Amino acid sequence: MAELRTDSTAPPRPRRPPRQAAVIAQSERQGRRLSTAGWIALTLGAGGIGFAYGTASAWATWGIFAANALLVVAGIWAVLRGRMHLTPVLTSIQGLPADERIVVFLRSFKDDAGFSRVAARRWFRLLFTFMLPTPAHLRTEEDQVGRAFAPFGRMVALGSTTDRLPHLGAQRHYASDGTWWNEVVAALDRSALVVLAAGAGRNLGREVRELVRRDDPTRLVLLAVRDHDQYTRFRAALEGEFPKGLPDYPPKRIRHRLLRGRYVRAAIWFDRDWTPHWEMLDGRFPLLGVARRTQRALPRALQPVYRRAGVPARLKPRTRRPWAVKVSVLVIATFWLAPLTLPLLLAGLVLAVGDILPPEVPDLSRGFDPGALLSLYTSWPLLLWLLVVAVCGYRLWRGGPYAVMISRIQGVFFPVLLLAAVLGKLPAPGRVLFVAFVLLLLIVLSMPVAALLLVRRDVRDWVDSRL
Repeated sequence: MAELRTDSTAPPRPRRPPRQAAVIAQSERQGRRLSTAGWIALTLGAGGIGFAYGTASAWATWGIFAANALLVVAGIWAVLRGRMHLTPVLTSIQGLPADERIVVFLRSFKDDAGFSRVAARRWFRLLFTFMLPTPAHLRTEEDQVGRAFAPFGRMVALGSTTDRLPHLGAQRHYASDGTWWNEVVAALDRSALVVLAAGAGRNLGREVRELVRRDDPTRLVLLAVRDHDQYTRFRAALEGEFPKGLPDYPPKRIRHRLLRGRYVRAAIWFDRDWTPHWEMLDGRFPLLGVARRTQRALPRALQPVYRRAGVPARLKPRTRRPWAVKVSVLVIATFWLAPLTLPLLLAGLVLAVGDILPPEVPDLSRGFDPGALLSLYTSWPLLLWLLVVAVCGYRLWRGGPYAVMISRIQGVFFPVLLLAAVLGKLPAPGRVLFVAFVLLLLIVLSMPVAALLLVRRDVRDWVDSRL
């Protein structure tokens, strides 16, 4: 789309030939393969980075780090590309069910690249998060906007005629130059909310005039995106279309500089008489929640809009918990808690053997102190460890993105490290107790099983539904 012109004396633009609707070449099979391969690459790369710091050679350290970092980057690309193949495309906005509530997303196509940004690709993740990308870090800015306004309905938009795959976020319909306006009008007629990104585009002015003509400002939210200059140009070109104008971009405070949103910087909502209200979007803490800052900041900043419409700030997830998550919680708890039964097994073995040994063999059970065993199980380090395992298991049960990603990494790398350590210190084969061997086998196999279960597609979809 071309830039808005404020100079009335500028020469008219040459008419361009009508453009046809974009041809979208999606492949569900390729999308599933890319998504699965991407998450496997992310798991291996993020876990492998930890091995880089344990090598003796500096060159080996940097080599392992670089190889795994490239694996993480490739995994991010594959996951996002796979989702683009799998995201639904609307055949027509006019053909949506009559009783379905929708949110209309209007923007310049030039802003699609900015709305496609994800937290996983930001440079500071190398410094502060050790390149541990979770499903939350792979949510685009547009997807977060759609999730923030999900209580109002499904977010829909028109796609660019130059797209080959749909961007992630609003569900798109691809129209030609001859049909796009009819689709916009049909969407506005039934919209529960209209989200307009302030930008520069040939058709934004027409869309703004149509919104003002309908005179329903309570259903309009204006987003200030990218930077101060883009909003200033939009305001200079179209402020006169709004009955009470648009607010100035306020001076940047320290809080806004440190905790600002990535691409969506502010939101403007309107009273019934078109009085505008400016709300800056920022987080509460510098690093916490940065992956979903836009998704969380919008409902917090636009509380009057949600209350006025009578909708909750967030929809309750409806996707049922997959069986693979339940089994994973069980086997991971087995991995971490099963070793705690070893002292009990050894104590029981000593007592049992002491009863059947001949008199000339020393009785080891005479030195056994049950109080020492009790003090072991009631010590604060062990109780703290049980608390950590319980909290992590609860977060995994609830679909926490960090808990799921860490469990995948641990499922791949921890059994390898454990098996290597045990094999290096095993006593003579004749002294290996059968019970310990079975327990070790259970421990080693539980985490890989959990990792395989947690990478299943139904688990990924369930985690995404809870973000």
